[in-house]
Amino acid sequence: RHALHAPPLSATLEVNGEVSADVATPAFGTPIRLTATEKARTVTSLCTSGTLCTVSRAEGVEGAPFGSHVDYVLDDDGSPILLMNKMSLHTKNILEAQQAEGEGGGSALVTLFTQILSGKKDGQDSARCSVTGRIEVMDEEKEDMAAIKMRYSIEHSYADQVVESPFFSFYRLGAGKNYYVGGGGGVAPLGVPRGDRPPP
Repeated sequence: RHALHAPPLSATLEVNGEVSADVATPAFGTPIRLTATEKARTVTSLCTSGTLCTVSRAEGVEGAPFGSHVDYVLDDDGSPILLMNKMSLHTKNILEAQQAEGEGGGSALVTLFTQILSGKKDGQDSARCSVTGRIEVMDEEKEDMAAIKMRYSIEHSYADQVVESPFFSFYRLGAGKNYYVGGGGGVAPLGVPRGDRPPP
């Protein structure tokens, strides 16, 4: 994947018993044991879609959690980038939350839930991560916008049809608090600073 560098040596990484990636190893061949933080970054790197959780602003269900399926890619800093239609309910929730906080074109607090599918019937055995942070619309003049558009179109083929539409905009989810569950009871609340890249 982009922003990931091939290690000189590699070893199989298992997340909940599932082979998921290669990681660098010392010359003597002993696999490196990833920390919970590194495993969380691996989950967000391997996944390309998840559930975006916003706070509903719809009449009759104000304040209720609202989850919707979204696709994403990671920028060079490891932050999730989402392409969203301004008419979608989750986008409306975000925009109205900004207005309620008096931030205008600022950011809103959301959670992105991602999970590595293990192929097993019991989803509790799969590694998953909740990324909670401030989401904000990206400026079209940002230096990395061209790279983001190309990266998103490569990962999600439908993007070519809507990426230039005035109804769609890219949003960046800044890192705040992450919550990683490794399956089988492994849980770790994480605070991941923005700028940390996911591991190979």
